[in-house]
Amino acid sequence: MKIVHILTRLLRAGSEENTLLTAARHVAAGHEVILMHGRDVLPEFARALAPGAELVAVPNLVRNLSPVQDPAAFLEIRRLLREIQPDVVHTHQSKAGIIGRFAATSAGVPLVVHGVHILPFLGVGPAQKAVYLGLERATARMTDGFIHVSEGMRRACQDHKVGASRQHFVVPSGFELSRFRQAVPPEGWRDLLGLGSDAPRPVVIAMLAVLEPRKRHLELLREIAIFLKQLPELHLVFAGDGHLRSAIEDTIRDLDLETQVTLLGYRTDPERIIAMADLCIHTAEREGLPRTVLQTLTVGRPVVLFDLPGIEEIITHGVNGFIVPQEDWEGFRERLGQLVSSPERRAAMAAEARATPLDRWDADFMARRTLEIYEELLPRSLLREAPA
Repeated sequence: MKIVHILTRLLRAGSEENTLLTAARHVAAGHEVILMHGRDVLPEFARALAPGAELVAVPNLVRNLSPVQDPAAFLEIRRLLREIQPDVVHTHQSKAGIIGRFAATSAGVPLVVHGVHILPFLGVGPAQKAVYLGLERATARMTDGFIHVSEGMRRACQDHKVGASRQHFVVPSGFELSRFRQAVPPEGWRDLLGLGSDAPRPVVIAMLAVLEPRKRHLELLREIAIFLKQLPELHLVFAGDGHLRSAIEDTIRDLDLETQVTLLGYRTDPERIIAMADLCIHTAEREGLPRTVLQTLTVGRPVVLFDLPGIEEIITHGVNGFIVPQEDWEGFRERLGQLVSSPERRAAMAAEARATPLDRWDADFMARRTLEIYEELLPRSLLREAPA
């Protein structure tokens, strides 16, 4: 097959890594894969994860709404698709999902699939929800299939009448399970935490996430600043990078948390950071099914996080982690305190985390199942376009 993936951005977030791992395996299986992306791109990162896939830039494809650039992006994508003549267009992320599907339909692409990593109409105000939901319902009419990262995403689409039931599939967002199951802490973990050779080991809390608003790093710092100061044996590490880095650094300094909070930046060894931690946290206000939470369980660490659609697929509350209602920061601090204060409970929940069945989240399974869905849907789309 000739497969084109269209993404608004191609950076180091979970949806991009999901796409790159899938593309790499499809290239290895003999398919031609093209990654069409907007102006936000890290080409070295993309080529490292998906060698053999071709990168094609669409500079007018930007994340924010633009009455000038959005039509230009549509025209450019349509032109490129007419030249490439792919068998499959697989869109990802909200903006690329809408513009890309309109362009693919206009270009006469046989199969149009949309990957649902997150739903833009969840966790927003009524006006935004109405706009996003209207756009999703409109583009659903030109979509042959939706591939969701979780059952929660599929249920939300069906509950909101986005597409017909037969259009929806679930393929867990995969990663290299073996790499995380064998993880050990980095050799220089003391240096990472700024500890001397004689300093006692702190209780380490890790959060792995892109530094962007919906992950709520800034809110987290403000909400747990007093909690951290009351427990000087705690150390919080953020692994990830993004445009909020300077604001997070300023907040750490303003709250006088420099000795207890460390920004590690983007890491190529997330499994080692998780292995260095005693527990992990995730504070996103909206998300699909977070890969970092799955990775945390694979390493064998309990997690405290806010409720997300479909999270009950992997987290059993009080067994391998704690699920807290959205915005309940008091409850979040309480659950965090329960794990921090009890090494025995941490150990018991860590064992349950490691025992969580996660084979469906293997990257090889993800790529294989995605290809099966293409093959299943392609005849449907050809029949749909056949003359009466």
